[in-house]
Amino acid sequence: MRNLLLLITTVFVLASCKDSYNYVMRKGSNNKKYEYAVKYFNKKKYNRAQPLLEEIYPIYRTKKESENIYYMLAYSHYKLRDFLLASYHFENFTKLYSLSNRAEECAFLHCLCEYEKSYPYYLDQSITSNAITQFQIFINNYPDSKYMTQCNEYIDKLRAKLHKKAYENAMLYYRSEDYKAAIVACENAVKEYPDIPQKDELEYLVVKSYYLYAKKSVLEVQPERFKKALEVANTFIEERKQTETKYSGDVKKLIILLNNEISIAENELKKKKINN
Repeated sequence: MRNLLLLITTVFVLASCKDSYNYVMRKGSNNKKYEYAVKYFNKKKYNRAQPLLEEIYPIYRTKKESENIYYMLAYSHYKLRDFLLASYHFENFTKLYSLSNRAEECAFLHCLCEYEKSYPYYLDQSITSNAITQFQIFINNYPDSKYMTQCNEYIDKLRAKLHKKAYENAMLYYRSEDYKAAIVACENAVKEYPDIPQKDELEYLVVKSYYLYAKKSVLEVQPERFKKALEVANTFIEERKQTETKYSGDVKKLIILLNNEISIAENELKKKKINN
């Protein structure tokens, strides 16, 4: 009786080992690996499903199961937050299985991976720009997509990051009193992003930077630079003739100040020439 119990236990243990994840990974048949991959994927155990899927996809590539395997592989990478590989596989899925009813979903998830790869605003934003491009391509390819609202929301978030980068870059120059660079950075920010929320502030800072740049200049070039600042200030007011902004009052005061500065600088320059 004891021997029989031992035999049954041994058989049970061996059977359990053959059905274990590690055993299937090492010695399981392709069908068994596929079965286990699906089982773990459905249980959302993506860290276990992904290695199995990675291994069997090349074997099943020409078979009907290939589409499902490749989808699960891409999705497993996505859920494991490996956005670089997930993005690649989702995009590749849309090319390999363009007629699949999952093609649209994979195209969207590819965009979402690019969104997730985007760095914080203070780092390089080339990936952010690319993510926006990918979403726009998706919108063009699937104009009636159920993901349209989400796409627009993600684009807005990405653009907000670009806006913040441009704004903070301009402010960095302004705060460090590098007014010449601040002028360029503020003007470029407005030119590149006409819808930037800080547009009015940036254009005001252009005016003020021109003034402060002139103020720091040597006497010989002050009249010319004050006049340029005055020109920019007048343009600021002219463009807001219909609707004044919170900065209009400050710019009007600056115009009065600039006219005085021009007169003072020109008079000082004349005196200097006479004395010489």
